[in-house]
Amino acid sequence: MNILSVSDIPSRALEALILRSPDKLKKIDLIISCGDLEKEYLEFLVDGLNKDILFVFGNHEYRWDREDYFGYEKEQDILPKKDKIVKRIAGATDLHSRVQECNGYIFVGFGGSILYNNGRNQFSEKEMDKIVSKAIIKVRLEQFKMALLRKNLKGIIVLSHSAPFGINDQSDPAHIGFKCFNDFIKHVSPTLWLHGHIHLQDMYQNQIAHTGSTTVLNTYGYKFIKIDNDKIDVAYTTDLFDIKR
Repeated sequence: MNILSVSDIPSRALEALILRSPDKLKKIDLIISCGDLEKEYLEFLVDGLNKDILFVFGNHEYRWDREDYFGYEKEQDILPKKDKIVKRIAGATDLHSRVQECNGYIFVGFGGSILYNNGRNQFSEKEMDKIVSKAIIKVRLEQFKMALLRKNLKGIIVLSHSAPFGINDQSDPAHIGFKCFNDFIKHVSPTLWLHGHIHLQDMYQNQIAHTGSTTVLNTYGYKFIKIDNDKIDVAYTTDLFDIKR
């Protein structure tokens, strides 16, 4: 499976590649966003590549139209509670706290960051732990469903904004990871965990960690990812998709 994963900061180099050399990106199967990107930027990627997108929100709110919020109380000048908001981009629904099967993989989403200044899309450890516990059950149900339908499960991929605790995270209050994410890894053993939130000095730096059988990758900026029989390759050029194994 070939993935373009983006987060946190738009890339002019990626935009130029899409505009000037779209044929080089034909092998991409799916776009993933790990948060903190403008809706217009994500819609540009979807339109330019003509591919589906899976996304979670980050901890920063941008300019979202009211029609993007399902369940919005129009007669009130407020938005519903953060766990009641369902958001959409380019026809896709925010994957936060949800599970979705795509191309033989089960995708799971966790948006937002640790609670540090009471902003929207921030969660306490206790709040996120409840979401993670429910997600584990949803994954088990999806695995059972795929088994009943005799569909081959290729792996489980997580997209989150924050990193797991102690893995690619930082020690300051806004960027520390969630401990319950580590529990999810322990119980579910996902193949790949994609996250953002951690800004790097060099967009072209790879921040990759391994815990058990799970690869944890910071997709700050953008990353091209190739998954082939549990072998995961990461690069900034589309030459990656031509590798034969």
